Amino acid sequence: IGIAREAGATLRLTDGMDSAFALVKELRDEGLTLVHPFDDPVVIAAQGTVGLEFADDADELTDVIVSVGGGGLIAGVAAALRARRPGVRVWGVETEGAQAMSEALAAGGPVPVALSSVVTTLSAPSVSQLTYDHVAALVEDVLVVPDREAVRGCLDLAEHAKVWAEPAAGCLLPAARQVLARVGGGARLGLVVCGGNATPGEVMAWTERFGLG
Repeated sequence: IGIAREAGATLRLTDGMDSAFALVKELRDEGLTLVHPFDDPVVIAAQGTVGLEFADDADELTDVIVSVGGGGLIAGVAAALRARRPGVRVWGVETEGAQAMSEALAAGGPVPVALSSVVTTLSAPSVSQLTYDHVAALVEDVLVVPDREAVRGCLDLAEHAKVWAEPAAGCLLPAARQVLARVGGGARLGLVVCGGNATPGEVMAWTERFGLG
């Protein structure tokens, strides 16, 4: 927070993701310019460069798994990959209590969702029509895993891959097991490890809360 303020930014903090999105609408109505985190074709195109890297660098890839919050990252990755490698399957993963895309797919369009997941970086109060349309057209399925398994995934990534990841990325590992069970053991999976925005204290607290110590 201090670094942002020293750089000249004005910060407005809220208690949760619902209130953060509500504040965004208020600020936009006051005349500020919104750079939306996912409901923006330019943002989606920029995030699609991750898909281009997979297409260029990962040989014999059969499946790519991407975490879903509002859907911008998976929309861009899926669009880029399906254009470069039409045979590659793209899968989404959400955590229980942050199921904006899977509920949208069940409803046939974006719907508001109740948020309860500890994975706040996936906790969009709804997806947008733009990201929903991309996922409905390009993504194989959106899987849902418990918070506990997302945190276990963080521990596994740290221990076995030496990668520090937040639960929004940790949820990829239990989802990968689900994908393998569905497509067979010969698959070659790519995981978009999307962030490390968790403190050691947070991970330790989640580990204790879910009995993973």
